Amino acid sequence: MARFPLARAFFPPMRKAVAGFIFVALVAMLLGTSSLAVLHSTLHSQDQLITGYMEDVVLTQELVTANTHLMHRTSDFLLFEDERYLAGLQQARLNFGTVIAQLTRHEPRTPEERRLVEHFLETRTRASPVLERIIDRRLKEGPASGPQLLAELQPIRVELEKTLNALADHERERYWEARYQTRSNSTHALGMLALGFLGTVLVALALGVFLLRALRQRVRAETERAGMLEREHAAHRAVEERQALLDLVIEQSGDAIVVTDAQGVIQLFNAEAERQHGVTRQQVSAPEWASTFGLLTLDGQPLPLSETPLYRALEGEPVSNARWLVRRPDGSVRTLCGTASPLHRPDGSPVGAVLTARDETERLALEQQRDESLERLRTTAEFRERFLGIVGHDLRNPLNAITLSARVLLVSEALPERELKAVRRIASSADRMVRMISELLDFTRSRLGGGMPVDPSLADLSAICREALEELETSHPGSRLSLRVLGHGLGEWDSGRLSQVISNLVGNALQYSPEGSPIRVTVDGHAPHEVMLSVHNEGAPIPEDVLPELFEPFRRGTRERTHNSGGLGLGLYIVQQIILAHGGTLSAESHSGDGTTFTARLPRDNPGRLAMLVN
Repeated sequence: MARFPLARAFFPPMRKAVAGFIFVALVAMLLGTSSLAVLHSTLHSQDQLITGYMEDVVLTQELVTANTHLMHRTSDFLLFEDERYLAGLQQARLNFGTVIAQLTRHEPRTPEERRLVEHFLETRTRASPVLERIIDRRLKEGPASGPQLLAELQPIRVELEKTLNALADHERERYWEARYQTRSNSTHALGMLALGFLGTVLVALALGVFLLRALRQRVRAETERAGMLEREHAAHRAVEERQALLDLVIEQSGDAIVVTDAQGVIQLFNAEAERQHGVTRQQVSAPEWASTFGLLTLDGQPLPLSETPLYRALEGEPVSNARWLVRRPDGSVRTLCGTASPLHRPDGSPVGAVLTARDETERLALEQQRDESLERLRTTAEFRERFLGIVGHDLRNPLNAITLSARVLLVSEALPERELKAVRRIASSADRMVRMISELLDFTRSRLGGGMPVDPSLADLSAICREALEELETSHPGSRLSLRVLGHGLGEWDSGRLSQVISNLVGNALQYSPEGSPIRVTVDGHAPHEVMLSVHNEGAPIPEDVLPELFEPFRRGTRERTHNSGGLGLGLYIVQQIILAHGGTLSAESHSGDGTTFTARLPRDNPGRLAMLVN
């Protein structure tokens, strides 16, 4: 030591420093150990508290589930006949009581929790005798009292759910508050621990890193757990909402919807199906469908099971637009039309079948009434037209006798002038009646015989027009009739029918044009395959609203007549039918100041002959 004075000066302080450092280190380690013990104790107690809170949350959720199960079992027991629903109800009540016993064994942690638990127990105490009374009434009165008892149960059910939901909300809120407080306390403890371990960097840093990592892992795990729980609740709510929406769609559908399971037992029977069949849903198997729901064939016989659309769908056969009858309990019979399809899981395995049906009774009745009305109208129209043909045909013989007698008297020289005038009037009237009868017979032939009959042969239209105009000039003295021929008028036509066309068109022109005004008939044969016939008069124009219906039978023009013809309004209709029978067309144009022109286009080669042969 004498040789190293610096050492003598250095080692005592160093020993003190080392001792002080060791002392400080020991104190720091003691403090750190104490801090660790305190922190561990705090975290452990808080973890136990949170675990207890979580158990409370789980217990209240089990209580809510047990209550919901009890109410569902009670509803099933009230609404259905099966005795197994009573056993299910008793089991649900036992489970509910077990969960309540677990709840009462726990000492409430807060005054609010104590108040909510006491409120629930009071509500349950009030609900128990009501439930007992409802069960006794259901056992005595049977399923018919189910809906009324279910309505009486509803207030108690709502109050129980309300108190349970309030208790569950309180437990969840307390759990999350404790979680938040635990996180705050942990953060504060870590801060204090970091300050306490400033003197011992290695130990403090190691312990701090270890604790921080553990805490972060726990916080992350709890956060993920809470997020998973929230997502699970959200998914559960979404499923419930979709299920509620689907139930509404099914119940409010305008079509009947019936669903069976793979064994053929009916599981779904919506409101429209109950209306159509007149009965409520019954879980019967496939062989009992026809007798339970009154299924019949279209001829009123019991519908065999193999022919029911729903059973065919159960066998794997899709059915569409099937029709059958349903006899309801009140004796009325409805006609149904529907579609049935098999139901399969994603893997292809069968799970049942679904049937959609609509009531077509009223629609079929309306269709039958419409068909009967149309048949009556058709029969009446055919009878009327046949009657006109018979009357017209039978009147020709007495009219021929009258006409022949009038002509004999007209050539007789023994009649004085006064009687001769009367005979002329008789002959003129008889001629008009002959024309009207001829028009009636032509009309009847065209309506009942599939068109106007024609017998075409080679003829000259210009020659036919000349002969017809000569006859009209004889019967209408003073008329100004002119014929203009362009080209040649040869073609394959019925001369008698075309003479009738010219007589009717020129007679119509004489009827509606001023006396003495010119009437021009034109035959234009320049075209190689057709001849155009036109008749023009200078009478008043035809109203525009009359032109589209001008060729309808019994249609008379609204223009003022210059001469009284006494016709039936069939002349233009017969003209059109004759032109159509020759394969031609007929049109009319009428303008103020230009007069009226009827134009017929006739093909030279008559296609009507083939049509007549076919008819």
